[in-house]
Amino acid sequence: MTPRDVLLVVLRDLFPQWEIWVCDRGVWRAAGFMLVSSSTVEGLVEHLAGADPDSFAKAARRFVERSA
Repeated sequence: MTPRDVLLVVLRDLFPQWEIWVCDRGVWRAAGFMLVSSSTVEGLVEHLAGADPDSFAKAARRFVERSA
């Protein structure tokens, strides 16, 4: 398993309502009620936060709870 694979698993777990993948050109994508794309995983998370702030806040809380 590569680091990219781990990031995909984590993001898919944190954002279950979004389909998240990396296309064959290395672009990070997420499809939910809209499609967001970024050349970096950090950019994708920023786009998810802007597109779906409620889901982002919920994902952030879940991540913090698991880290504690």
